[in-house]
Amino acid sequence: RLELPFPVPLHALWIKHRGGGGIPTVRYKSYGQEAWAAIAQQRPGKLKGAVSVFVRLVAPDKRRRDGDNLGKCLLDTLKTHQIIEDDDNRYVKRLTLQWADDGPPCVVLVQPFEGQVAA
Repeated sequence: RLELPFPVPLHALWIKHRGGGGIPTVRYKSYGQEAWAAIAQQRPGKLKGAVSVFVRLVAPDKRRRDGDNLGKCLLDTLKTHQIIEDDDNRYVKRLTLQWADDGPPCVVLVQPFEGQVAA
């Protein structure tokens, strides 16, 4: 179980430049520093191989938000801090997001992937 700051949405992660790719925004860099401090304090375990990631979010205000725009920031953070090996489909087999009305801004549970969900 890992508590993190509320993630930065996809559109606010990078500033695009002519050569392709992007430069991290000040907001994304700030999030990275806050997340690093939270992770260092909590000392979560690190998992190898395929994982399931569950994310519980509490929005900081009443604005409407798209949860799928927040996943990139979170998965990048887990990868950067080596909580998961990588954030591609070889490793993240399941990503579940849940909105809640109260509690910490972002709670992440990472577990070994244990199989398929019934279709």
